Amino acid sequence: MQAITAKDFEHVGDDTALTVVDFWATWCGPCKMQTPVLEQLDQDYAGQVKFASLDVDQNQELAQSLGIMSIPSLVVFKNGKPTEKVVGFHPKAALKKYLDGKLAEATA
Repeated sequence: MQAITAKDFEHVGDDTALTVVDFWATWCGPCKMQTPVLEQLDQDYAGQVKFASLDVDQNQELAQSLGIMSIPSLVVFKNGKPTEKVVGFHPKAALKKYLDGKLAEATA
């Protein structure tokens, strides 16, 4: 999973059909639980879904511009455009089911 900043954000998802950006902070307990799940999914979906993480404390303006009010928040990008937001901690099985559905939609 690639760590990005607001500077890198402009090109998020340009090179892949589906990108998930994790908005997190170092002090956030649920974020610390979500990170290993996303790292596993990054390996499981290699070549299908791109994963990135963005520290909201270091990139406050960008987080605000995307309406990030709670963390962890996952913003799903399809072809470089934000399409959905998933808020709070989610276990691997739930995110896997969600991503499988998104991939099925993308190929339909």
